[in-house]
Amino acid sequence: MQPMLIKVNIPHQASFSVNRYIHEDRFPGIWHFHNEYELTLILESSGSRMVGDNIDRFTKGDLVFIGKNLPHTWRNDALHSFEKSEALVLHFLDHFCGRQFFEIPEMERVRRLLDRSHRGIRVSGKTRDEVAELLLEMEQTTGVNKVIQLLSVLNLLAASNDLSELSSEGFTDSIDDSGSDRLNQVYEYVMNNFQEDISLVKVAAVANMSPTAFSRYFKNRTRKPFTRFLIELKIGYACKLLMKEDLTVTHACYESGFQNLSNFNQQFKTVTGLTPKKYQLLHTG
Repeated sequence: MQPMLIKVNIPHQASFSVNRYIHEDRFPGIWHFHNEYELTLILESSGSRMVGDNIDRFTKGDLVFIGKNLPHTWRNDALHSFEKSEALVLHFLDHFCGRQFFEIPEMERVRRLLDRSHRGIRVSGKTRDEVAELLLEMEQTTGVNKVIQLLSVLNLLAASNDLSELSSEGFTDSIDDSGSDRLNQVYEYVMNNFQEDISLVKVAAVANMSPTAFSRYFKNRTRKPFTRFLIELKIGYACKLLMKEDLTVTHACYESGFQNLSNFNQQFKTVTGLTPKKYQLLHTG
């Protein structure tokens, strides 16, 4: 599964774009990259987010900053339907203010932010709230004020401690790297089948490797064992299910791919620090 090069349409009369994308039911889920930097705010929907060699859950309010030419996609859960999937997306090139703009001394901190973005950055906490508010304002703003707001967004991100890199440092040549293509095939298989009983033997076969070699390869590329990655993905899905008051813990357990309730409760507390019931009460009470 090689990523597709996507042409981002920035209007001729503008140096960058802020667009609201609304899809009936699901996001397209295309694994792609482009020359522009991207800041995406999820307004509606949930599922799995893939950035480089990182895969994680996303829900409403998720905010991610993605560097140029870094493959990424958002995929909704296969067994769930949505009224709509909606995102607000900012795209800009590194020369939107001129070829040398980010080289001036005053932009050093922002320049370091752009360098970090080649791994993808998840934005959380107070910074996420402030940046989300600015993005929503930018959608309605024109002229020089819109440029000022973009610079304010970059300044907020550059000064924040609420940022965490997503992809591993080793994921640098993802477009031409056959090893990354192998990892993409694994992700594709896992995202489509994580609610089933995925064994190490099955997933290793997808990668055309022995189980031992695959375990070593996966941990080297993603910085975590495959079994831990799979558990975290299932728990992330269970968290989304438990945000609905009418679903029982038992239903969330089996719907997210666990085979027995005891193991589900143990793994859920290990990942989240809460029992499933306490998590549900916290998010629905």
